[in-house]
Amino acid sequence: MNNLQVSMNHKKIAIDNIAIDFMEQFPNKLKDFFTFSGNSYVFDREITYLSEKANIIIVISHKIEIYIIFKDYVYLDNTILNSKIVRRFLKKYPILASSYELINPMKLEFKNSNIVWDYLSFTYDAKQAAIILLITT
Repeated sequence: MNNLQVSMNHKKIAIDNIAIDFMEQFPNKLKDFFTFSGNSYVFDREITYLSEKANIIIVISHKIEIYIIFKDYVYLDNTILNSKIVRRFLKKYPILASSYELINPMKLEFKNSNIVWDYLSFTYDAKQAAIILLITT
């Protein structure tokens, strides 16, 4: 339940049967399923993405930022590339396996003209011991 799917071919995410297309008039759909707080939409229930529990927050300002915050506490041994979450992501989206750049041991950015999202990155937040996937459009 509450399984998240992220498309790399369209600016679209889906939670179970709720699809949100960021190329369309999506704010109305967000209001139906997300709680609005400040400039953020928060999905009130836990989601599952890459077989991990997570929370999803969508921030709307001059761009749209989708934060997927994984709930499993992670302690990095070496780099974020070694985390099971990033390994699962690369396996799920093989087109991205050759287009990342390790900015530092805690940050991984994807640079690929074959995807529609403006920006994709994984960051390790040491304070929360959590991995965060940021997708922008």
